[in-house]
This record gives sequence, C-alpha cells and structure tokens, in this order.
Amino acid sequence: MPGVAPRRADVARHLKLYFATDVHGSDKCFRKFLHASTVYGADAVILGGDVAGKAIQGITRDVDNTYQCTFRGAHYALSEGEELMALEQLISDHGYYPYRADPGELEAMRDAGSLDAIFLTLMRERLTRWMTMADERLRPAGTPAFWMLGNDDPPPLREILDDAPWGSQAEGTILQIDGHELLSWGYSNITPWNSYREMTEDQLEEKLRELWRKLANPERAIANLHVPPYDTGLDEAPMLDRDLRVQQAVGQVKMAPVGSTAVREILEERQPLLSLHGHIHESHGFRRLGRTLAVNPGSDYGTGALNGVLLTLDADRVRAHQFVRG
Repeated sequence: MPGVAPRRADVARHLKLYFATDVHGSDKCFRKFLHASTVYGADAVILGGDVAGKAIQGITRDVDNTYQCTFRGAHYALSEGEELMALEQLISDHGYYPYRADPGELEAMRDAGSLDAIFLTLMRERLTRWMTMADERLRPAGTPAFWMLGNDDPPPLREILDDAPWGSQAEGTILQIDGHELLSWGYSNITPWNSYREMTEDQLEEKLRELWRKLANPERAIANLHVPPYDTGLDEAPMLDRDLRVQQAVGQVKMAPVGSTAVREILEERQPLLSLHGHIHESHGFRRLGRTLAVNPGSDYGTGALNGVLLTLDADRVRAHQFVRG
C-alpha cells in the first residue's frame, strides 16, 4: 500500500471511516473530501469511483481579447485576470473542465476527432493535481486514503492513482484498514450510456468471486463496489425509452432498479461486514442484506455539495452509521 501504513495491527478500538463517491471532477467536492478526516474525526477515507468530470466548458476568446462564456444559464464577458480565473474555478467546482479557445476551435477539434484527446488531457491534469493535494493535506496527519476509478472514468487515469504520492489505488486488490480487508472493484454492469468501464453480469460475478477468494477474513471485509446491488432501493434510476428519454407517468418520473444482480448475489452469499456503493446518484440509503450493511451516499456533485457516510466499525460489526453532507 504505497505511502500508507496501518495505524494499528488489530481492531481493539473502533475504526471510523468516511466514504464518498461520484465526485465527477468537482474541485469543490474533492477539497471537501480531503477535509473530511479532520471534520469528522475519521481514521481513514475512501473515495469511490467516477472521479472524472463529464464535459469541457469552452470559454471563447473574442477579437477584443475578452472571454465569452455561458455557464449554467449565466453569460460572462470577462477580461483576462482574476475574474476570469474565478469563473474557471466556478466551472471546475461544478465538475466541468474550463478551456480557453479561439472561436470555432472546439468544434474543429470535434470534427477532426481530436477532442477526446484534449478531454483526456484535462482529466489527467486535474486528477494529478488532486493527488498532489492529497499528499499535502493527508500525509502530515498520516491519514490513510483509498480511491479507484468508476465506470465513467477512462482507463488511462488508473496510472495516476497507481503513482499517487499518498494513498492507495484500491481496485482489483485486497488492502488492509486496521484489521479489516478492503476489496474494491469499480466497473459497472452494462448501462445505456456505453461508458468506459462496463462488464456483463457474468463477467462481474467471475471477477468478484476471484477477488473474494483472496480474502483471509471475509466476515470482516469491506466491499467497495461501485455498482450497487440490484433491487435494493440503492439502485433506483429514471426509466429511459429507446431514445434515452426519461419516462414519466402522471407527471412523475418513473424509476426502476438498475443495479447489479451479480453484486447482490455475492453479497447475500458471502456476507461481508460492509459494502460501499455509488453509481446511482439518486438512490442514497442504507440497506441490510443479511448481516451486510450496504451503503450508497448518493451524489450531488453538480451543486458542489458532498454527500458522504460516516461509519464506525468494531471487529465484527458496524457499530454506527450516518449520512453527512457538506
């Protein structure tokens, strides 16, 4: 576990964890995540998948060297300087990637097929900066941190987490948190969006069983699985038609379970102490699957609010759990 040493060799006293997920590029949410251990007194912090943002926000350079931008319904016309930098930070706080461009530049990139490369570069730059911030803020306190990619994150971002100066890339391995084993997997089941990292249910089941075989004490394990278990209330999302339009009935959005049957099956069968999930932003909640406490804090990253869960663990039970929002 690069850069992180367990604080205790056993679980004689309570372990307090802070978990958040699906920050989707929000600078503000990530800064709040880094402060969580101090604010909530957590012994370790876990960031679930979907760390990257979803879109570039162009800021167009005009002929008079002003910069034009319409963002979240507001129009901006700014000269280069502090106000422009403040706008770029506002955009970043909401999870987008600001990009200063000449008129038509982004459209030309899109038409030439080079826009994806710029998008990935912006993702890499922000995630690299985040890992530097984590080193600066968490290392002095010795706070263990764990993170992984989600289904919406391009696979090349993995190397940034692997090489982070502090904290541990958790996916696909078994890591120790004060006597508990952390098992992590960030791929989702198949979605309508054809996202970067998806698996069929059969593939998910095979991978999860492979990881489970590596656990020494599965009854004490923490399963950090991006996609929630199917039909548990942690996976309710708007129903879509063939054209990906949200379906309504009597003026209300129709909801349906979209989680993973493989995740539910293995949780019910193997019964880890705790399972941590994200992926479905609308479905925050706690559910019991036998002895397993399953958690989805949801996500409201677009407003800059960070939804999280604070959990207190004994050796063989979850002593306390609560939603926190900042």
